[in-house]
Amino acid sequence: MKQFELRSPAGLVLFLTWLLFSMYYVNRFNYSPMIPLLKADLGISNTQAGWLMAIFFIAYTIFQLPSGFLGDRFGPRRALTWGAVVSIAGNLIFSQATSFGILSLGQLVNGLGQAMGWTSSLKMIVSWFPRSRRATAIGLFATSVTLGSSVGIRLSGLLGDHLGWRSSFIIPPVLMAIVVLLFWMKVKDTPLERGLPDFEDEIQLERQIENDPRSRLTLVLTNRILWSVALVYFCFVYVQFGCLVWTPSFLKEAYAMSVDRASTITALVLLPGVFASPLAGFLSDHYFGGKRKPLILIGMLILALSTFLLSRKVNIVPAAGLLAVVGLMIIMPDVLLAAYPSDILSRKLSATGMGFLTTFTSIAGIITTPLSGKIIDLFNSYTAVYLSFAVVALAGALLTLHIQENSVYNGRQM
Repeated sequence: MKQFELRSPAGLVLFLTWLLFSMYYVNRFNYSPMIPLLKADLGISNTQAGWLMAIFFIAYTIFQLPSGFLGDRFGPRRALTWGAVVSIAGNLIFSQATSFGILSLGQLVNGLGQAMGWTSSLKMIVSWFPRSRRATAIGLFATSVTLGSSVGIRLSGLLGDHLGWRSSFIIPPVLMAIVVLLFWMKVKDTPLERGLPDFEDEIQLERQIENDPRSRLTLVLTNRILWSVALVYFCFVYVQFGCLVWTPSFLKEAYAMSVDRASTITALVLLPGVFASPLAGFLSDHYFGGKRKPLILIGMLILALSTFLLSRKVNIVPAAGLLAVVGLMIIMPDVLLAAYPSDILSRKLSATGMGFLTTFTSIAGIITTPLSGKIIDLFNSYTAVYLSFAVVALAGALLTLHIQENSVYNGRQM
């Protein structure tokens, strides 16, 4: 496990990539706590506040595949740095806004920059760790999402309360600028660029890609295994994002809790999910022979069962237990699904492949919030929405069965 030690070259790359991506999330989740202050200062409506988030995600979604291509074409170090600079610019534009139009421009620019983060970060990780340690490394890296989200929300609220809402879009990008400068100075794209031996565990697949007459983008878009993974990922994120958004409201309205208590319980039951990512990666690498499918299938089935049971109007104690299970299962399959692009397409096309998958997950995130809200309004209950989550999770489990994982590790279906 020396490869994961901070003083090792790979460990340093993992830490600095983790730190930078945490800052990506700090500069993404600084918006929602500021909505009340934006409404009070600039007079925007709830609808306009919702549109500002939608504008961010539309830009984020549209730029997923191009950002992955840029990560493969120019290297993850450059792509992550460019993305950070653009995100910094978007936040600073937002901080100076005096109208809805300028706020929208800031969110648009930030969304474009943020789109560079996930795909290129994963490419950086898989470039520095061999296949046998890949999922473990990705699992450790993925904890940056939880940390960055929590810090972003907390820091933004603290700054907004004491220094005004504009400070929440000035200080986080300054912190990001410091981190990205350190990242640029210390990190290289591959071990070879540091004078270290490169990995030879994917030579056959990389040669196959280089000798294929089709373009690299065509190789990604026509890969049948990747399409299967994308459909599973869509179902997973639909349930994941839906649970994250609606659980506090579910607790408040179904169990007559205060907003503060509902939010606290939601945070507590989701906390175990922090450990799910590295655990899932470790199990996949060390006990399942590098296979991802068995654990994904188990996770999707447990997610389907737990959300189904939540739809049955259980008492608060079992409901909290079920939500804790959901908190684990909306994290565990994520790291395993994210490992597939490099498994299927090698390190050379991992960013483009991840960009393809993230396009599906972003669309799922855009769809699930309004559709779930419509279901709640239509039935005037959370029973139907959790039942819908169970159905989608079960569909994801069935789609998982169609992932031809043996082709990933043997014939390399292209």
